[in-house]
Amino acid sequence: MKLKKIIIPVCAAALLMTGCYDEKMDWHTPEGHYPIVSSDIPLALAEKIANYDYAKNYMAQYMPGVPLGLGIGADKFLSDSAYAATAINNFQMFTPGNCMKHSSVVKNDGSLNAGPGSTVQQFLTKATEAGIEVYGHNFIWHTQQNQTYLKSLVAPEMKVETEGDIANILVNGDFETGDLTGWIGWGNGSTRECVAGAGVDGSYGAVLTNPKDANLWDAQFCQDLSAPLVVGKTYVMRFEAKSSISGAQIQFCAQNSTDYSAEAYTTFDVGTDWTTCEREFTVASNDNLTRLCINFGGSAATYYIDNVQFGEKVEDPMNNVLVGDDCDFEGGTTGNWGSWGNSSTKTVTEKGGGYKSDYAMVLNNPEDANQWSAQCAYTFDAPLVNGQTYIIQFWAKSDVAGAPLQFQVQNSTTYGSQEGYNTFELTTDWVQYEHEYTCSKDDADRILLNFGKTAANYYIDNVKFGTKRQINSKRRKATTVTYVFKTAEQKREALLGAMKNWIENMAAACPQVKQWDVVNEPITDGSNKWRGVDQGAWMNDDSEPQEDPTTGLSLNWESDHFYWGYFIGKDYAAKAFQYARQAIGSDAKLYVNDYNLETSPGKLQALIEFADYIDANGGHVDGIGTQMHVTSGAVTQDQVDYMFKTMAATGKLVRISELDVAVGTSTPSTEQLQEQSDTYQMIITSYKQNVPTAQQGGICIWTLSDAADEHEYWIPDDAPNLFDKNYARKIAYKGVCDGIAGKDISEDFGGELWYNSYK
Repeated sequence: MKLKKIIIPVCAAALLMTGCYDEKMDWHTPEGHYPIVSSDIPLALAEKIANYDYAKNYMAQYMPGVPLGLGIGADKFLSDSAYAATAINNFQMFTPGNCMKHSSVVKNDGSLNAGPGSTVQQFLTKATEAGIEVYGHNFIWHTQQNQTYLKSLVAPEMKVETEGDIANILVNGDFETGDLTGWIGWGNGSTRECVAGAGVDGSYGAVLTNPKDANLWDAQFCQDLSAPLVVGKTYVMRFEAKSSISGAQIQFCAQNSTDYSAEAYTTFDVGTDWTTCEREFTVASNDNLTRLCINFGGSAATYYIDNVQFGEKVEDPMNNVLVGDDCDFEGGTTGNWGSWGNSSTKTVTEKGGGYKSDYAMVLNNPEDANQWSAQCAYTFDAPLVNGQTYIIQFWAKSDVAGAPLQFQVQNSTTYGSQEGYNTFELTTDWVQYEHEYTCSKDDADRILLNFGKTAANYYIDNVKFGTKRQINSKRRKATTVTYVFKTAEQKREALLGAMKNWIENMAAACPQVKQWDVVNEPITDGSNKWRGVDQGAWMNDDSEPQEDPTTGLSLNWESDHFYWGYFIGKDYAAKAFQYARQAIGSDAKLYVNDYNLETSPGKLQALIEFADYIDANGGHVDGIGTQMHVTSGAVTQDQVDYMFKTMAATGKLVRISELDVAVGTSTPSTEQLQEQSDTYQMIITSYKQNVPTAQQGGICIWTLSDAADEHEYWIPDDAPNLFDKNYARKIAYKGVCDGIAGKDISEDFGGELWYNSYK
């Protein structure tokens, strides 16, 4: 009978865990047995794992040319040295989780925050210096998109009409009915017509043609009123005019249509550029002024008229208490307004930058935050009166369409007594805004304009605030807003331009990045439709957008969601691949990427068909990425084998793009940790066996450790990674390395490594 090697320890191994002792571990061989060598000493599992090399070294040895990647948090990589060291030691390629995505880089005006000093550049620099490649994640997705910017490209154009200080009583003063409804005219062989494109902004306008020189009143353009003007009341007539010749004149008057007597004669000089003609007058004595006349018979010429308003002069709706620079900023200062927060600034415009005036207040918010993160405030000497109704009114605009500006009231000392909230969505044109508020506090002495939510410049002018006056609301018309829709082709072209700029500029900012997820998660679960393209193919509670002439565009999508294909069409992905190839070069490796492919053959097939469509329509997909966010024990080898074989059959590169294995608890047992390790090893083994070496695009482990700050939003209360919260190796680390090697690397480990385990 063959003798076996027997190991008999003389003293307890536990003694070797201390540093001060006189005993020696004495291993000896009983008489008649083979001698013992150090390689025969067995190691415990923890000792084996401790003696594994760095994972990337096994990758270089057993799968050369195939990168082992890590999904990494850029901010943590830049700030946590232990995290960064573990990542650099074990992986060859980094995929940043968020810092290269659209919403992280694209600002509200479409420009990119990817220049020197940005998170993107700091991350790229540190990774490159460590010899780590970076994988781009991602160009086009349906979430984490700057919705504010993208929506502004497809939203209808806002048309703002306001009577402002005129309680307008005219019919069809803007001629947007496309005719001269409400207007009459005669004299001197003149003609009058409504012409598209003749208005101030290229819309409809009235065109009056006087064929020969005569008296101003020999050719007239008039509107009769339903009731005579009131003696003693003040009215305003305002319109825009220009002429085909220089030095022409137009005359206004208010006329008695019975005896042709008139008041308020006013003559305006008009030339070839648009001129605002305005006359304020108080009716003196004629109690039967029922006709308004625009006289144009003086010179032979063509006259263009638009935006005619007439009505009683409207007093302030409030007893305004803001005066001087506190109201109109015309002294070139912001008066007693204060501001703070979010590194914001408060200045005035350059001369001529106000609303029909020299100066306005400018509030700059440099980055998106909470609404109240940046505030502009005016504090009164005494608190507002409990039960009193107040009105805030101002003119405003922003350089970002839809930027929110919020009104609020509070106590300036305690910051309590907060109420009166109202949010205005600004346009890029000057608009007058107004809000009525009834005080319910005894100590509210401050009004605020909160501007911290959206990075933008906010322009404020002619601010008024005070107690509400009793004004006949039937005579006072509010500002009206309507929307003119863009055509489907206009929306498509605008978004294609934005897509091209985004991809080109991002590629230029990251020239070292040669591999990208170009389109991420394009296929829905269950229905396997093209997300945002096929009817009803949305994410979560998103639904069909709606446009309305009075409310504009409602996307009906969550705040950071945007489905490019909905407006561009089915070829949106092909266009994205074309732009990426042109921007990065022929050596680029460009991928489509999706999840649940191992458990949904239908979704896998739909993704392959998606890639085929891109290839057939001007783009070229180099590879397909599979996000394998699996749970140990919930996915079978047959499922994984089928997925990899099907992907390999396309002839394209195959990439495990986001691999993690959840265990269902943050405190797994040894058995659960072993099952997790086996799942990692099974997936990598299947990848090697079923994907030809030439098609192996890489393996990316998604996030580094089980630390809570890595799982605040992603797989919380679990332990899905290769390292524990202290960056110590788990059994899963061994499973990954063994999968890469195609064998149990530790089977040859022996006693010569025992000391190193404890060292």
